[in-house]
Amino acid sequence: MPIKIFSHQADPDGLGCIILSNFCFPKQDYTLCKNALDLNIKLADFINNKEYLNYSKIFITDLCPNIDLLTKIACNQELVNKILIFDHHLSNFEKIKDKNYSFININLEECATSLFYDYLKKQDNQILSSKACQEFVLLTKLHDTWEWKKSNNLDAYHLETFLHKLGAVGYLNHFIAKLNLTPEHFTYNMVEQTLLAEELREEQKYLDNLIKRIIYKKINKIKYGIVYGLYNYRNSLSDKLKDTLSCDVLIFLAVDNETISFRSINQDVKAKNIAQEYQGGGHDYSASCSLNSENEQKIIKKYLV
Repeated sequence: MPIKIFSHQADPDGLGCIILSNFCFPKQDYTLCKNALDLNIKLADFINNKEYLNYSKIFITDLCPNIDLLTKIACNQELVNKILIFDHHLSNFEKIKDKNYSFININLEECATSLFYDYLKKQDNQILSSKACQEFVLLTKLHDTWEWKKSNNLDAYHLETFLHKLGAVGYLNHFIAKLNLTPEHFTYNMVEQTLLAEELREEQKYLDNLIKRIIYKKINKIKYGIVYGLYNYRNSLSDKLKDTLSCDVLIFLAVDNETISFRSINQDVKAKNIAQEYQGGGHDYSASCSLNSENEQKIIKKYLV
């Protein structure tokens, strides 16, 4: 029987999990989810329609279902035996830390790809044990935890650049092929470097335009920067703002991904606390919530009026 994987489509970490599973399971289906809300809808349909009967294992990576779905899984022994969740978000840890959910693997010091890799590498798989694959997992972790910034590891940073350029499916196909062909070291070849240069030029133009459109508002000594933009550029913009410290928190409304991202520019302000006001969550300094009409109106009324 094939395996099924639900994962986050919007960043290298969620896609990294699908790339790794491809090498271990010759038959796999995957479903890409925009955000946690999208996961909850798709997973609920999957369970209610009993599609899980068609799969030997079901993996959920870089996202975590809501409490209602987790409870539903916990009450169904067949689902408990089939489903494994690999996540690393603080808000998800907080909502399940008092629960005895044996099917959830959460480690705040890792990312979903590195957690999933530790699980998969127990299998005797030549590609997973290769130096290139190990380096790919490390770069994904450095990117997702922002550790790349401390060491200025641009190879890790550029994983997101490739995602911008190739899209989710293109990213999957590209790096599956790359790891199949390059067992030694994970390095970008000349074609990839040319692609990166082209995308970085386009990214810079877009970021310059975004910065001009940011609206700033100060509330209780905290300065917020609010802007609408394409989801792919939320991290690049927040990283650029950290160089100027023009605001304390970035609120990035991405209509294309139906997500509001909150990024701490000033580390004294926790973005997660703001996201929780809108039923969102994430990490302390990097969080998000759904961009539904209610949340959007609340943001507009508080920060843009």
